Amino acid sequence: MAYSAPIAIGSLNWGTPVNDTFADLDTRVKALSSAQASAATDQASISWTFDPATDLNSSILVSGTVNMAKVWVRQPTTINNVTLSIVTAGSGLTAAQNLAGLYDAAGNRVGVTVDQTAAWASTGLKDMPLTVPYVAAAGAYYVAFLSNGTTPPAFARGSNLAAATTVNLGLTATTARFTTGPLAQTSLPTTVTMGSRTADARAWWAAVK
Repeated sequence: MAYSAPIAIGSLNWGTPVNDTFADLDTRVKALSSAQASAATDQASISWTFDPATDLNSSILVSGTVNMAKVWVRQPTTINNVTLSIVTAGSGLTAAQNLAGLYDAAGNRVGVTVDQTAAWASTGLKDMPLTVPYVAAAGAYYVAFLSNGTTPPAFARGSNLAAATTVNLGLTATTARFTTGPLAQTSLPTTVTMGSRTADARAWWAAVK
């Protein structure tokens, strides 16, 4: 129940109307903030690393390096696709060595796409089905992507600050939002030692559907 301010000083049982009024105000502020923000669910996605309207640029992948970008799944759901955006097409890509996938927070690969060599030789949004849909519990997951070839594609990203610690503020190698590693890979490994990854300054845009 909400009360109209001001509440008279000296009112009996003043704690109840004050607390109820603050709770009502908090609800209104959160509702307004939610209404003004663009959420992944507004654009046919479950979650994303950040609003794609804030993408600033793109970066070319390093051949053979696994890249990871964290997404949060807030409630149990089934993940069918991972999504990335290619700004500059790859060329001379090596067949069967261009892949995207999904990892859980413990570093277990829980989903993988088919080979993306042909798809990544062109620009645009890449909505890539997992070979088997993944029934996900709530928690943190990582969209992973790997390219091999003469010139890997350039994917959309947000900031690219010199200090990787900025976009990974307060996180460790195990929990970082954006990382690279392992290196020299031709396929996405079934498990990754999360603490062995390197924090990345590039804030990759990725989504799950």
